[in-house]
Amino acid sequence: MKLTGYLIEKYNRMTNAYTCNRLVEEAGQLGIDLKIMGIHDTMVTPDEIVNAGQALERRDFVINRYKWGKIKDHINRLAGKSYNEIENYNIYVNKYEQIRNLYSDSFLVPRYVLGTASLPYEEIVDRIGRPFVAKGLESSMGAEIFLITREDDLEKLAGGFDAGKEWLYEEFIETSYGKDMRFYSIRGEAVACMKRSSQGDFRANVALGASVEPYEITPEIKQIAKDIYGQTGLDFLGIDLLFGDDKPYFCEINVMPGIEGIEKATDVNIARRIMETIRRDFAYDE
Repeated sequence: MKLTGYLIEKYNRMTNAYTCNRLVEEAGQLGIDLKIMGIHDTMVTPDEIVNAGQALERRDFVINRYKWGKIKDHINRLAGKSYNEIENYNIYVNKYEQIRNLYSDSFLVPRYVLGTASLPYEEIVDRIGRPFVAKGLESSMGAEIFLITREDDLEKLAGGFDAGKEWLYEEFIETSYGKDMRFYSIRGEAVACMKRSSQGDFRANVALGASVEPYEITPEIKQIAKDIYGQTGLDFLGIDLLFGDDKPYFCEINVMPGIEGIEKATDVNIARRIMETIRRDFAYDE
């Protein structure tokens, strides 16, 4: 009997989406029927969930790759298992929940403040120093990440977004300007790690043009993977760390990480490792 799953994404057709296509490709090679389910192509009625005119049937599992709204939650109810598990996925998509709940003896946590852009600039500086970083709570790929160096920057932030929007303000880690490390964790095992480097930008996101190179998986990285898995229970994670003088600093976790950069940097077949992990859960071993 064939193992079946939904891959929840933005649209049914994700022709240029590397991660989606790699997962579907590896699933097919393992005999798994994995179908992309676009949130923008789906509606929920009192009686059924409909995608592109067809009522959805139950499947063995779902892979969550979309952050927002309630439709994804309904699709999760059609499956026996969710990756990542939807309740914790919905919690840890939020950067504030990450920084307030996650800890390890192997990393430091930057000083931080949660608040709107209406907070007095000097009050933030008194608590976390100058400059500081402003992060949108559910942003990704470097969007809604700003370096605040003076009061004018905070005023621009206040004028560019809804007044009620909350921001996570963090201490700026100068030793990690334009560089960070990302490693991929599968159930608490660090399976691949890369260093990301930017030219002229304090952010080191691949989506913003940062270069990548393989980075050694140290005992500290292995311990961080175990610690965060123990605290979140999330199966597949991208974990980002900033470079410090003595220890790395926690940056964030990504509950729906892309794999293009890390696969190309390390030659590790992350997509295959993900699909093999799911297949083992259903006793579909060779």
